Amino acid sequence: MPSPSTISRRGAIGVLAASGLGFLLVSRPGEDERAKGRKVLDYWEKWTGHEGAAMQRVVDAFNEQSSTLYVRYLITNTIHQKALVSILGGAPPDIVGLYAYNVPTYAEANAVLRLNDLAPRHGLRLEDYAPGMRPVMKHGDGWYAAVNTGGTLALYWNRAIFRECADALRAMGLSPDRAPATIRELDLAHEAVTRTTGGKVGSAPLTRAGFLHMEPGWWSWIWGSMFGGTLYDAAADRALAGSPEVVSAYEWVQSYPRALGLGHVEKFRSGFGPYGTPQSAFLTGEVAMVVQGPWMANLIKAFAPDLDYGVAPLPIVDDFLDPDAPLTCIDTDVLMIPRGVKDPEASMEFIAFTQRRENVESLALAHCKGSPLVSVSDDFYAKHTNRGVALHTAMASSAKAFRAPATPVWTEYKDKFDTAMQDMWKLVEPASVRLPVVQAQAQALLDEARSRKLRRGER
Repeated sequence: MPSPSTISRRGAIGVLAASGLGFLLVSRPGEDERAKGRKVLDYWEKWTGHEGAAMQRVVDAFNEQSSTLYVRYLITNTIHQKALVSILGGAPPDIVGLYAYNVPTYAEANAVLRLNDLAPRHGLRLEDYAPGMRPVMKHGDGWYAAVNTGGTLALYWNRAIFRECADALRAMGLSPDRAPATIRELDLAHEAVTRTTGGKVGSAPLTRAGFLHMEPGWWSWIWGSMFGGTLYDAAADRALAGSPEVVSAYEWVQSYPRALGLGHVEKFRSGFGPYGTPQSAFLTGEVAMVVQGPWMANLIKAFAPDLDYGVAPLPIVDDFLDPDAPLTCIDTDVLMIPRGVKDPEASMEFIAFTQRRENVESLALAHCKGSPLVSVSDDFYAKHTNRGVALHTAMASSAKAFRAPATPVWTEYKDKFDTAMQDMWKLVEPASVRLPVVQAQAQALLDEARSRKLRRGER
Protein backbone atom coordinates (compact mmCIF):
# COMPACT_ATOMS: atom_id res chain seq x y z
CA MET A 1 0.00 0.00 0.00
CA PRO A 2 1.52 3.37 -0.95
CA SER A 3 2.33 5.92 1.73
CA PRO A 4 0.32 9.17 1.91
CA SER A 5 3.12 11.04 0.14
CA THR A 6 2.81 8.91 -3.00
CA ILE A 7 -0.73 10.01 -3.84
CA SER A 8 -1.50 13.69 -4.36
CA ARG A 9 -4.68 15.26 -3.10
CA ARG A 10 -5.64 16.09 -6.69
CA GLY A 11 -4.95 12.49 -7.70
CA ALA A 12 -7.09 11.17 -4.87
CA ILE A 13 -9.98 13.42 -5.83
CA GLY A 14 -9.58 12.26 -9.44
CA VAL A 15 -9.83 8.63 -8.35
CA LEU A 16 -12.96 9.45 -6.36
CA ALA A 17 -14.58 11.18 -9.31
CA ALA A 18 -13.69 8.36 -11.68
CA SER A 19 -15.05 5.80 -9.25
CA GLY A 20 -18.29 7.66 -8.64
CA LEU A 21 -17.65 7.62 -4.90
CA GLY A 22 -19.87 10.32 -3.48
CA PHE A 23 -21.21 11.40 -0.13
CA LEU A 24 -24.30 13.13 1.19
CA LEU A 25 -24.12 15.80 3.85
CA VAL A 26 -27.04 15.37 6.22
CA SER A 27 -27.89 18.99 6.93
CA ARG A 28 -30.31 20.35 9.49
CA PRO A 29 -32.09 23.72 9.57
CA GLY A 30 -29.80 26.37 10.99
CA GLU A 31 -26.81 24.06 10.99
CA ASP A 32 -24.37 26.70 9.76
CA GLU A 33 -25.53 29.07 12.50
CA ARG A 34 -25.17 26.37 15.13
CA ALA A 35 -21.61 25.61 13.99
CA LYS A 36 -20.55 29.26 14.01
CA GLY A 37 -17.59 29.90 16.28
CA ARG A 38 -16.84 26.19 16.75
CA LYS A 39 -14.34 23.88 15.08
CA VAL A 40 -16.20 21.71 12.56
CA LEU A 41 -15.38 17.98 12.41
CA ASP A 42 -16.51 15.90 9.44
CA TYR A 43 -17.67 12.41 10.39
CA TRP A 44 -18.08 9.97 7.49
CA GLU A 45 -20.43 7.08 8.12
CA LYS A 46 -22.13 4.38 6.03
CA TRP A 47 -25.52 4.23 7.77
CA THR A 48 -28.75 5.48 6.23
CA GLY A 49 -32.41 5.03 7.20
CA HIS A 50 -33.26 4.44 10.85
CA GLU A 51 -29.66 3.42 11.60
CA GLY A 52 -28.35 6.71 10.24
CA ALA A 53 -31.04 8.66 12.10
CA ALA A 54 -30.01 6.99 15.35
CA MET A 55 -26.37 7.96 14.84
CA GLN A 56 -27.45 11.49 13.93
CA ARG A 57 -29.16 11.72 17.33
CA VAL A 58 -25.85 10.85 19.02
CA VAL A 59 -24.13 13.51 16.91
CA ASP A 60 -26.81 16.05 17.85
CA ALA A 61 -26.36 15.26 21.54
CA PHE A 62 -22.62 15.87 21.23
CA ASN A 63 -23.16 19.15 19.41
CA GLU A 64 -25.60 20.29 22.10
CA GLN A 65 -23.12 19.75 24.91
CA SER A 66 -19.92 20.99 23.21
CA SER A 67 -19.14 24.69 23.08
CA THR A 68 -15.96 24.28 21.00
CA LEU A 69 -16.64 21.46 18.52
CA TYR A 70 -19.35 20.80 15.96
CA VAL A 71 -19.67 17.43 14.17
CA ARG A 72 -21.19 17.11 10.71
CA TYR A 73 -22.59 13.67 9.85
CA LEU A 74 -21.94 12.72 6.23
CA ILE A 75 -23.42 9.57 4.73
CA THR A 76 -20.74 8.08 2.50
CA ASN A 77 -21.27 5.28 -0.01
CA THR A 78 -18.52 2.72 -0.67
CA ILE A 79 -16.97 4.24 2.41
CA HIS A 80 -14.08 1.80 2.77
CA GLN A 81 -12.75 2.85 -0.65
CA LYS A 82 -13.52 6.55 -0.51
CA ALA A 83 -12.07 7.02 2.97
CA LEU A 84 -8.80 5.27 2.16
CA VAL A 85 -8.24 7.24 -1.03
CA SER A 86 -9.08 10.51 0.75
CA ILE A 87 -6.70 9.74 3.60
CA LEU A 88 -3.86 8.78 1.31
CA GLY A 89 -4.58 11.85 -0.81
CA GLY A 90 -4.20 14.16 2.17
CA ALA A 91 -7.88 15.13 2.50
CA PRO A 92 -9.14 12.90 5.33
CA PRO A 93 -12.38 13.22 7.27
CA ASP A 94 -11.93 13.86 10.99
CA ILE A 95 -13.68 10.62 12.02
CA VAL A 96 -14.59 7.62 9.89
CA GLY A 97 -17.04 4.81 10.62
CA LEU A 98 -16.03 1.49 9.04
CA TYR A 99 -16.43 -2.26 9.46
CA ALA A 100 -14.30 -4.35 11.80
CA TYR A 101 -12.65 -6.19 8.91
CA ASN A 102 -11.29 -2.83 7.65
CA VAL A 103 -9.09 -2.36 10.73
CA PRO A 104 -6.13 -4.52 9.55
CA THR A 105 -6.11 -2.90 6.11
CA TYR A 106 -6.17 0.65 7.44
CA ALA A 107 -3.68 -0.11 10.21
CA GLU A 108 -1.12 -1.67 7.85
CA ALA A 109 -1.61 1.14 5.32
CA ASN A 110 -0.69 3.59 8.09
CA ALA A 111 -3.99 5.29 7.27
CA VAL A 112 -5.35 5.63 10.81
CA LEU A 113 -3.91 6.76 14.10
CA ARG A 114 -2.96 4.48 16.96
CA LEU A 115 -5.12 5.14 20.00
CA ASN A 116 -2.79 3.52 22.55
CA ASP A 117 -2.07 6.87 24.24
CA LEU A 118 -4.82 9.01 22.75
CA ALA A 119 -7.84 6.95 23.89
CA PRO A 120 -6.84 6.61 27.58
CA ARG A 121 -6.38 10.39 27.81
CA HIS A 122 -10.09 10.65 27.00
CA GLY A 123 -11.18 8.00 29.48
CA LEU A 124 -11.34 4.92 27.23
CA ARG A 125 -9.97 1.57 28.41
CA LEU A 126 -9.86 -1.70 26.50
CA GLU A 127 -10.92 -3.61 29.61
CA ASP A 128 -14.28 -1.79 29.53
CA TYR A 129 -15.18 -3.72 26.37
CA ALA A 130 -16.30 -7.35 26.19
CA PRO A 131 -13.31 -9.68 25.66
CA GLY A 132 -14.54 -10.70 22.21
CA MET A 133 -14.70 -7.06 21.12
CA ARG A 134 -11.16 -6.13 22.15
CA PRO A 135 -9.33 -7.98 19.33
CA VAL A 136 -11.53 -6.16 16.80
CA MET A 137 -10.19 -2.84 18.08
CA LYS A 138 -6.54 -3.83 17.78
CA HIS A 139 -4.08 -4.94 15.13
CA GLY A 140 -0.70 -6.24 16.19
CA ASP A 141 0.31 -4.23 19.24
CA GLY A 142 -1.71 -1.18 18.17
CA TRP A 143 -5.13 0.00 19.31
CA TYR A 144 -6.78 1.57 16.26
CA ALA A 145 -10.56 1.57 16.68
CA ALA A 146 -13.50 1.96 19.01
CA VAL A 147 -16.53 -0.29 18.60
CA ASN A 148 -19.51 1.76 17.47
CA THR A 149 -22.06 -1.06 17.52
CA GLY A 150 -21.40 -4.70 18.34
CA GLY A 151 -23.22 -7.69 16.91
CA THR A 152 -22.92 -11.40 17.63
CA LEU A 153 -24.41 -14.19 15.51
CA ALA A 154 -26.85 -16.72 16.93
CA LEU A 155 -29.26 -19.44 15.86
CA TYR A 156 -32.83 -18.16 15.59
CA TRP A 157 -35.45 -20.91 15.75
CA ASN A 158 -39.22 -20.95 15.26
CA ARG A 159 -40.68 -22.27 18.50
CA ALA A 160 -44.17 -22.69 17.04
CA ILE A 161 -42.82 -25.05 14.36
CA PHE A 162 -40.91 -27.01 17.00
CA ARG A 163 -44.12 -27.42 19.05
CA GLU A 164 -45.97 -28.52 15.91
CA CYS A 165 -43.30 -31.18 15.32
CA ALA A 166 -42.93 -32.15 18.99
CA ASP A 167 -43.56 -35.85 18.47
CA ALA A 168 -41.03 -36.14 15.64
CA LEU A 169 -38.43 -34.22 17.67
CA ARG A 170 -38.96 -36.36 20.76
CA ALA A 171 -38.68 -39.50 18.64
CA MET A 172 -35.18 -38.30 17.72
CA GLY A 173 -34.27 -37.65 21.33
CA LEU A 174 -34.71 -33.88 21.11
CA SER A 175 -36.80 -31.48 23.14
CA PRO A 176 -39.28 -29.25 21.26
CA ASP A 177 -38.61 -26.60 23.91
CA ARG A 178 -34.87 -26.27 23.25
CA ALA A 179 -32.80 -25.24 20.26
CA PRO A 180 -30.23 -27.72 18.90
CA ALA A 181 -26.87 -27.22 20.60
CA THR A 182 -24.73 -29.49 18.43
CA ILE A 183 -24.35 -30.22 14.74
CA ARG A 184 -25.86 -33.67 15.30
CA GLU A 185 -28.91 -32.12 16.98
CA LEU A 186 -29.22 -29.51 14.23
CA ASP A 187 -29.27 -32.26 11.60
CA LEU A 188 -31.94 -34.19 13.50
CA ALA A 189 -34.10 -31.10 14.11
CA HIS A 190 -33.79 -30.16 10.44
CA GLU A 191 -34.95 -33.63 9.46
CA ALA A 192 -37.85 -33.56 11.93
CA VAL A 193 -39.35 -30.26 10.77
CA THR A 194 -38.64 -30.35 7.00
CA ARG A 195 -41.75 -30.87 4.90
CA THR A 196 -42.48 -31.63 1.22
CA THR A 197 -45.60 -31.63 -0.94
CA GLY A 198 -46.09 -35.23 0.06
CA GLY A 199 -43.28 -37.29 -1.35
CA LYS A 200 -40.02 -38.39 0.22
CA VAL A 201 -37.48 -35.68 1.06
CA GLY A 202 -35.07 -35.46 -1.84
CA SER A 203 -37.57 -36.56 -4.44
CA ALA A 204 -40.42 -34.09 -3.86
CA PRO A 205 -40.77 -30.29 -3.82
CA LEU A 206 -40.11 -28.66 -0.48
CA THR A 207 -42.69 -26.67 1.47
CA ARG A 208 -40.52 -26.13 4.55
CA ALA A 209 -36.85 -26.65 5.38
CA GLY A 210 -35.47 -26.99 8.85
CA PHE A 211 -32.20 -25.22 8.06
CA LEU A 212 -30.40 -23.94 4.97
CA HIS A 213 -26.84 -22.63 5.11
CA MET A 214 -27.56 -20.27 2.20
CA GLU A 215 -30.37 -18.46 4.00
CA PRO A 216 -29.48 -15.63 4.07
CA GLY A 217 -26.00 -16.64 2.83
CA TRP A 218 -24.15 -13.62 4.22
CA TRP A 219 -21.48 -15.53 6.15
CA SER A 220 -20.25 -18.22 3.77
CA TRP A 221 -17.00 -18.58 5.73
CA ILE A 222 -18.24 -19.29 9.28
CA TRP A 223 -19.19 -22.96 9.08
CA GLY A 224 -15.67 -24.28 9.66
CA SER A 225 -15.72 -22.72 13.14
CA MET A 226 -18.58 -25.05 14.10
CA PHE A 227 -16.19 -27.95 13.55
CA GLY A 228 -13.35 -26.41 15.54
CA GLY A 229 -11.59 -25.01 12.46
CA THR A 230 -10.40 -21.61 11.33
CA LEU A 231 -9.56 -20.07 7.97
CA TYR A 232 -6.44 -18.24 9.10
CA ASP A 233 -3.49 -18.75 11.44
CA ALA A 234 -2.42 -15.18 12.24
CA ALA A 235 0.79 -16.20 14.02
CA ALA A 236 2.04 -18.08 10.96
CA ASP A 237 0.25 -15.86 8.40
CA ARG A 238 -1.15 -19.05 6.93
CA ALA A 239 -4.42 -19.79 5.14
CA LEU A 240 -6.25 -22.86 6.45
CA ALA A 241 -9.26 -23.16 4.14
CA GLY A 242 -8.20 -26.69 3.19
CA SER A 243 -7.62 -27.93 6.76
CA PRO A 244 -9.36 -31.17 7.79
CA GLU A 245 -11.76 -29.36 10.14
CA VAL A 246 -12.86 -26.87 7.51
CA VAL A 247 -13.21 -29.54 4.83
CA SER A 248 -15.35 -31.62 7.20
CA ALA A 249 -17.57 -28.61 7.84
CA TYR A 250 -18.23 -28.00 4.16
CA GLU A 251 -18.79 -31.66 3.45
CA TRP A 252 -21.52 -31.29 6.07
CA VAL A 253 -22.82 -28.19 4.28
CA GLN A 254 -22.96 -30.12 1.01
CA SER A 255 -24.93 -32.92 2.64
CA TYR A 256 -27.97 -30.63 2.84
CA PRO A 257 -28.57 -29.88 -0.87
CA ARG A 258 -27.59 -33.48 -1.63
CA ALA A 259 -30.23 -34.89 0.75
CA LEU A 260 -32.94 -32.35 -0.11
CA GLY A 261 -32.35 -32.65 -3.84
CA LEU A 262 -30.43 -29.79 -5.40
CA GLY A 263 -33.14 -28.97 -7.93
CA HIS A 264 -35.84 -28.97 -5.27
CA VAL A 265 -33.90 -26.86 -2.80
CA GLU A 266 -32.89 -24.26 -5.39
CA LYS A 267 -36.45 -23.93 -6.70
CA PHE A 268 -37.62 -23.59 -3.10
CA ARG A 269 -35.03 -20.88 -2.37
CA SER A 270 -35.97 -18.94 -5.51
CA GLY A 271 -39.30 -18.12 -3.88
CA PHE A 272 -37.78 -16.52 -0.78
CA GLY A 273 -38.00 -12.78 -0.30
CA PRO A 274 -34.77 -10.96 0.56
CA TYR A 275 -33.85 -9.85 4.06
CA GLY A 276 -35.72 -6.69 4.98
CA THR A 277 -39.01 -7.84 3.45
CA PRO A 278 -42.04 -9.67 4.90
CA GLN A 279 -41.32 -12.55 2.50
CA SER A 280 -37.95 -13.51 3.98
CA ALA A 281 -37.96 -17.23 4.67
CA PHE A 282 -37.69 -17.22 8.47
CA LEU A 283 -40.58 -14.76 8.80
CA THR A 284 -42.85 -16.82 6.55
CA GLY A 285 -42.00 -20.09 8.29
CA GLU A 286 -40.49 -21.59 5.15
CA VAL A 287 -37.22 -22.06 7.07
CA ALA A 288 -37.45 -23.01 10.74
CA MET A 289 -33.91 -22.08 11.81
CA VAL A 290 -31.55 -19.37 10.60
CA VAL A 291 -28.21 -17.86 11.62
CA GLN A 292 -28.63 -14.12 12.17
CA GLY A 293 -27.58 -11.20 14.35
CA PRO A 294 -29.66 -9.36 16.98
CA TRP A 295 -30.99 -6.97 14.33
CA MET A 296 -33.26 -9.82 13.23
CA ALA A 297 -35.69 -8.74 15.96
CA ASN A 298 -36.29 -5.42 14.17
CA LEU A 299 -37.48 -7.35 11.13
CA ILE A 300 -39.67 -9.62 13.25
CA LYS A 301 -41.20 -6.64 15.03
CA ALA A 302 -41.94 -4.88 11.74
CA PHE A 303 -43.32 -7.77 9.68
CA ALA A 304 -44.13 -10.75 11.94
CA PRO A 305 -44.81 -9.44 15.46
CA ASP A 306 -46.60 -12.66 16.47
CA LEU A 307 -43.69 -14.90 15.49
CA ASP A 308 -42.64 -17.00 18.48
CA TYR A 309 -38.88 -17.26 18.16
CA GLY A 310 -35.99 -18.37 20.31
CA VAL A 311 -32.31 -17.38 20.27
CA ALA A 312 -29.45 -19.80 20.96
CA PRO A 313 -25.68 -20.07 20.43
CA LEU A 314 -24.40 -21.41 17.13
CA PRO A 315 -24.38 -25.23 17.11
CA ILE A 316 -20.99 -26.92 17.32
CA VAL A 317 -19.63 -30.46 17.00
CA ASP A 318 -20.11 -32.52 20.15
CA ASP A 319 -16.39 -32.63 21.03
CA PHE A 320 -16.19 -28.84 21.33
CA LEU A 321 -19.50 -28.15 23.08
CA ASP A 322 -19.06 -26.12 26.28
CA PRO A 323 -22.17 -24.47 27.79
CA ASP A 324 -19.91 -21.94 29.52
CA ALA A 325 -18.26 -20.91 26.23
CA PRO A 326 -20.97 -20.57 23.54
CA LEU A 327 -19.93 -20.28 19.92
CA THR A 328 -20.58 -16.98 18.13
CA CYS A 329 -19.15 -14.75 15.43
CA ILE A 330 -18.39 -11.11 16.24
CA ASP A 331 -19.69 -8.69 13.59
CA THR A 332 -19.14 -5.01 14.47
CA ASP A 333 -18.89 -1.45 13.24
CA VAL A 334 -15.96 0.71 14.32
CA LEU A 335 -14.85 4.34 14.58
CA MET A 336 -11.30 5.38 13.65
CA ILE A 337 -9.28 8.57 13.35
CA PRO A 338 -7.64 8.99 9.93
CA ARG A 339 -3.99 9.89 9.68
CA GLY A 340 -3.49 13.51 8.70
CA VAL A 341 -6.38 15.02 10.68
CA LYS A 342 -5.55 18.48 12.00
CA ASP A 343 -6.78 17.90 15.55
CA PRO A 344 -6.68 14.26 16.71
CA GLU A 345 -7.64 15.31 20.24
CA ALA A 346 -10.87 16.83 18.93
CA SER A 347 -11.68 13.69 16.93
CA MET A 348 -11.00 11.58 20.00
CA GLU A 349 -13.24 13.79 22.12
CA PHE A 350 -16.18 12.98 19.86
CA ILE A 351 -15.37 9.24 19.76
CA ALA A 352 -15.08 9.17 23.56
CA PHE A 353 -18.54 10.77 23.78
CA THR A 354 -20.02 8.03 21.60
CA GLN A 355 -18.46 5.41 23.90
CA ARG A 356 -20.25 6.57 27.04
CA ARG A 357 -22.52 3.78 28.21
CA GLU A 358 -25.72 5.79 27.75
CA ASN A 359 -24.79 6.61 24.16
CA VAL A 360 -23.60 3.09 23.35
CA GLU A 361 -26.87 1.69 24.67
CA SER A 362 -29.01 4.31 22.93
CA LEU A 363 -27.45 3.44 19.58
CA ALA A 364 -27.59 -0.31 20.24
CA LEU A 365 -31.28 -0.09 21.10
CA ALA A 366 -32.06 1.75 17.87
CA HIS A 367 -29.95 -0.68 15.80
CA CYS A 368 -31.34 -3.66 17.73
CA LYS A 369 -27.88 -4.91 18.75
CA GLY A 370 -26.19 -6.05 21.92
CA SER A 371 -23.85 -3.88 23.91
CA PRO A 372 -20.09 -4.19 23.24
CA LEU A 373 -19.33 -3.11 26.82
CA VAL A 374 -18.71 -5.18 29.93
CA SER A 375 -21.02 -3.02 32.03
CA VAL A 376 -24.62 -3.08 30.78
CA SER A 377 -27.58 -1.39 32.45
CA ASP A 378 -30.74 -3.22 33.48
CA ASP A 379 -32.70 -0.58 31.62
CA PHE A 380 -30.99 -1.60 28.36
CA TYR A 381 -32.27 -5.16 28.66
CA ALA A 382 -35.72 -3.99 29.75
CA LYS A 383 -36.16 -1.71 26.73
CA HIS A 384 -34.62 -3.96 24.08
CA THR A 385 -36.96 -5.49 21.48
CA ASN A 386 -34.88 -8.66 21.02
CA ARG A 387 -35.81 -11.32 23.57
CA GLY A 388 -32.35 -12.84 23.13
CA VAL A 389 -30.35 -9.64 23.69
CA ALA A 390 -28.88 -10.84 27.00
CA LEU A 391 -27.46 -13.89 25.21
CA HIS A 392 -26.17 -11.81 22.29
CA THR A 393 -24.41 -9.47 24.72
CA ALA A 394 -23.02 -12.26 26.91
CA MET A 395 -21.62 -14.15 23.91
CA ALA A 396 -19.32 -11.20 23.19
CA SER A 397 -17.39 -12.33 26.27
CA SER A 398 -17.24 -16.01 25.29
CA ALA A 399 -13.92 -17.78 24.87
CA LYS A 400 -15.35 -19.23 21.63
CA ALA A 401 -16.26 -15.87 20.10
CA PHE A 402 -14.48 -15.54 16.76
CA ARG A 403 -14.23 -12.87 14.06
CA ALA A 404 -13.23 -12.46 10.44
CA PRO A 405 -9.53 -13.25 9.87
CA ALA A 406 -7.40 -10.25 10.84
CA THR A 407 -5.49 -9.79 7.61
CA PRO A 408 -5.52 -6.93 5.06
CA VAL A 409 -6.28 -9.43 2.28
CA TRP A 410 -9.46 -10.69 3.95
CA THR A 411 -11.83 -9.08 1.43
CA GLU A 412 -10.07 -10.83 -1.47
CA TYR A 413 -9.88 -14.08 0.51
CA LYS A 414 -13.59 -13.83 1.27
CA ASP A 415 -14.45 -13.17 -2.39
CA LYS A 416 -12.75 -16.43 -3.34
CA PHE A 417 -14.48 -18.24 -0.51
CA ASP A 418 -17.89 -16.85 -1.48
CA THR A 419 -17.41 -18.11 -5.03
CA ALA A 420 -16.34 -21.51 -3.74
CA MET A 421 -19.36 -21.66 -1.42
CA GLN A 422 -21.74 -21.08 -4.32
CA ASP A 423 -20.14 -23.92 -6.27
CA MET A 424 -19.98 -26.28 -3.29
CA TRP A 425 -23.63 -25.63 -2.45
CA LYS A 426 -24.55 -26.47 -6.04
CA LEU A 427 -22.44 -29.64 -5.76
CA VAL A 428 -20.16 -28.59 -8.60
CA GLU A 429 -17.14 -29.92 -6.69
CA PRO A 430 -16.68 -31.73 -3.38
CA ALA A 431 -15.32 -29.63 -0.54
CA SER A 432 -12.25 -31.86 -0.34
CA VAL A 433 -11.32 -30.76 -3.89
CA ARG A 434 -12.36 -27.11 -3.88
CA LEU A 435 -11.15 -25.93 -0.49
CA PRO A 436 -7.45 -26.80 -0.97
CA VAL A 437 -7.62 -24.65 -4.13
CA VAL A 438 -9.09 -21.77 -2.11
CA GLN A 439 -6.34 -22.24 0.47
CA ALA A 440 -3.65 -22.00 -2.22
CA GLN A 441 -5.27 -18.88 -3.68
CA ALA A 442 -5.53 -17.25 -0.27
CA GLN A 443 -1.95 -18.15 0.61
CA ALA A 444 -0.78 -16.48 -2.59
CA LEU A 445 -2.58 -13.31 -1.49
CA LEU A 446 -0.99 -13.49 1.95
CA ASP A 447 2.47 -14.12 0.51
CA GLU A 448 2.17 -11.18 -1.87
CA ALA A 449 1.02 -8.89 0.94
CA ARG A 450 3.99 -10.00 3.03
CA SER A 451 6.34 -9.34 0.11
CA ARG A 452 4.96 -5.82 -0.29
CA LYS A 453 5.60 -5.14 3.38
CA LEU A 454 9.15 -6.38 3.09
CA ARG A 455 9.73 -4.19 0.06
CA ARG A 456 8.58 -1.24 2.15
CA GLY A 457 11.06 -2.23 4.83
CA GLU A 458 8.42 -3.36 7.34
CA ARG A 459 8.59 -6.51 9.41
